[in-house]
Amino acid sequence: MTADNIHAVAFTGHRKERILQRSGNNPYILGQVQLAIIEQVERLYSQGYRTFYNGMSEGFDLLAASAVIACRWKYRDIRLVAVVPFRNQSARYEKLDAMQYDTLLEEADEVVILSQYYYRGCFHRRNDYLIEHANVVISYWDGIFKGGTFYTVKKAQGMNKEIINLFKK
Repeated sequence: MTADNIHAVAFTGHRKERILQRSGNNPYILGQVQLAIIEQVERLYSQGYRTFYNGMSEGFDLLAASAVIACRWKYRDIRLVAVVPFRNQSARYEKLDAMQYDTLLEEADEVVILSQYYYRGCFHRRNDYLIEHANVVISYWDGIFKGGTFYTVKKAQGMNKEIINLFKK
C-alpha cells in the first residue's frame, strides 16, 4: 500500500434498478442511500480520508459521487477521482443519469480513463483499480453472490480492505 491510498476510499454498489428492486421499488431508497453515503464520507473525513475513488456507473456510484461533491461544500480538500472503464461509458445511460454523469466528471478532481473502448472485462479492471487504490470500500451489496459488486467486495475482502456495507435488509 502506498502513501496515496492509506487514506483513500473506493465505492462499489448496484445499479439503480437492482437497488430499487431489492427495496420493493421504494423510490425514497435512493435518497436514503445517498444520505447514508454522506454520513460515511463525513465520518471517514474526520479520520483523515480525503480521496474518494468512484467507478461512475449508474445507481450507487452516481449517488456516491454526488455525495462526495456535496461534502465538498463543507470540506474543501476532499477529492473525487472518477475511474472510467472506457470512454463513452454513459452512452447507454438514461438521459438524466447521463447528464448527471457528465456534470460529475466535470466536478471530479481527476478523471482516469482506463480504455478508449469497451472490451470484455473492462468493468472488472475498473473495479480492481478502485480497490487497489483505497484501503476502505464503501459498498451497497445486497448479499447475492453474483455481479460486479459481489466481485469487488469479495476481492476487497481477500485484500483485507475495510468494507462498510450500507445495504439494509
